[in-house]
Amino acid sequence: MASPRNAGSLPAASVISTATATATPTATPTPTAIPTPTATPIATADDDVPTGPAVHRQGRWRPTENLLVGPTRCLLRYLEAVRRAGPRPQQPSGRLAAPKEKDYAAARALTAPRTLEEIDRRAAAGDEHPLAPWRAAARAQVLESFQLVAVRRAPQGAAVVTVAENFWRPPGAELDRIVSEYLVARVHGEWKIVDRSPGQAFDDDTLRDAYAGFFDAPASTR
Repeated sequence: MASPRNAGSLPAASVISTATATATPTATPTPTAIPTPTATPIATADDDVPTGPAVHRQGRWRPTENLLVGPTRCLLRYLEAVRRAGPRPQQPSGRLAAPKEKDYAAARALTAPRTLEEIDRRAAAGDEHPLAPWRAAARAQVLESFQLVAVRRAPQGAAVVTVAENFWRPPGAELDRIVSEYLVARVHGEWKIVDRSPGQAFDDDTLRDAYAGFFDAPASTR
C-alpha cells in the first residue's frame, strides 16, 4: 500500500525546537531541520503535564494529550532501537557487517502489527518498505544519528513526528541526511509506529481512508 503524501518535498526552514535526540558517541554534523508546513513547534512544558485545549470525553472535560509524552517518546525509542541494531563497519576492511532482522526485534515491537504484515507482503513481492531498516541496512543505509524537529496532531487521533536523520555511508563518504515524517498512532491502546514518509509530508486529507484498520479509532467526544 502506497503511503499518502503531498506531491512536494518538505520545504527548507530553520530549526524550530531545541529538543534533540542524537546518537552517541559518533559526532555528526547537525542537519538542517525541515519541519512540515503545519507542524506545531515543540513545547518546553513539563512532559508529564498534558497541555493544550480541553475536550469533552465521557461526561468529563479533560486536557488533550501532550504529544511529547506518547507518540514522540515512542518514536524516539524506535529510532534508538534501529540505531543500536544497525551493523557497524568491520575492521580492517571498513565494510558493514551483514545485518540480521532478529537484531531489530525491539524496533519491530514498536511497529504496528498491520504495518509488519505490509512489510512482509512487500518483501515477498520484492518491494521495499520505509519501515524495514534491516533491509535498508543490507543496502548499506544504516541510521547513525537523528534529531527531533517537530510534532503535530493528525486525523483519527494519530500524530505526525518530523525527524532529521543521518545515515552511515562507507568510510570517506559524507553522511546521507534526510528529513522524514513518521505516522504514530495507538494500537490496542499503545502508541506504535504506523508508517514513515522520507523526504515528503503526509497528506492529512487522505489519512483517514488510507490507514483504515491500522490503528485504533479515535475516542468519541460529546
